[in-house]
Amino acid sequence: MKKILILSEFFYPDKSSTPKVLTELAEDLVNNGLEVEVICSNHSYKGSLKLSKKETVNGIKISRINSSNFSRDSKLGRIINYMSFTANLFVKLLFSNKYDSILVVSNPPLIPFIAYLNKLIKNKPYYYLVHDVYPDIAVEVGAIKKDSMPYKLMNNINQLAIKNTEKLIVLGKDMKDIFLKKGVEEQSIKIITNWSKKYELSLEKTDNAFYKERELISTLNIVYTGNIGRFHDIETIVEIAKVSMKDLPNVRFIFVGDGFKRPELEQAIKNGTSNIIISDYQYDDSYLDVLSGADLFISTLSPRIKGLGVPSKTYSYLAAGKPIIAIMEKGTEIGDLVENENLGIRADSMEVGKVIEFIKDISLDTIKLKAIEDKVKKVFLERYERQKVTDEFYHLLK
Repeated sequence: MKKILILSEFFYPDKSSTPKVLTELAEDLVNNGLEVEVICSNHSYKGSLKLSKKETVNGIKISRINSSNFSRDSKLGRIINYMSFTANLFVKLLFSNKYDSILVVSNPPLIPFIAYLNKLIKNKPYYYLVHDVYPDIAVEVGAIKKDSMPYKLMNNINQLAIKNTEKLIVLGKDMKDIFLKKGVEEQSIKIITNWSKKYELSLEKTDNAFYKERELISTLNIVYTGNIGRFHDIETIVEIAKVSMKDLPNVRFIFVGDGFKRPELEQAIKNGTSNIIISDYQYDDSYLDVLSGADLFISTLSPRIKGLGVPSKTYSYLAAGKPIIAIMEKGTEIGDLVENENLGIRADSMEVGKVIEFIKDISLDTIKLKAIEDKVKKVFLERYERQKVTDEFYHLLK
């Protein structure tokens, strides 16, 4: 039985984006007959969970190594956490031999380099799964400067990791284009998108606890879930909400999550944008309630982030079978999917009027709404259902 070793700072039972995706992938690889071990941190993403050093969950062997646990709200704290995890991971790998190959993710940005060093020392092959393109994305959000020493160092070690991987796995064609421009050979890159499992959702808002508690049963609910972060064009959504207060008084913009830009939403509410509602993260059945009661979903990427990341929340939206408002540049993986397949609407940053007209149209034309919903469900089942996508990883790694 072939054994795959997955390296990631966070894993089960964390339910944020990367840990959730990797946990589902590991489960499906085990179900397909591979042996899977994961090495991750002994701390959770939010630092609030007490985690054992070793456990086996659904056939996945999980080993957790020590790392510092400073607040993620502090830039210095995050850097120290990254460095301590990376150093301890390197030591752990020196004494680990019972695996055939490694699957490593791009975050924290130094761990693909550890996989590269491990290959030099022990000749163990690795596959590099890119969720965010470093150091480019750090430049675009202002964390580092392109002419700085940290950028040059990170770029050089990342190039070594890319050059020596068995396959560079990217989330979409826009991300693939980024690496082609960096000089990576096309045959070295494989596109495997993110995914979602199929949800069995209730169609009755009146029985939906999340919406009942917030008096959202009779409103048209446009929902955004997950990270409210630096990479997301929250500013455009706020402008749409402000304009729609007059033109679409029955519409509500519901944010379920947290992140760097959440204070902007809180300030907008204080300034009188009363059709914005914010909730903390919801999980399991509560998250299904959120998806079930939505009328439309909204997904964003800030300008200049094209190809550097893909908003994975969108795959849950596809699974829920509702129209999607994609506020992002033309040429982005999700933006082109929504636009080319008629799954909703794609709009550039601050194209407020275009989005408002779409919301008006969809709220009045039930036939058009039903046609889009049917198309979303069809595209999801054909291309983004969990087993279909994780099977691609299985055939690559086996």
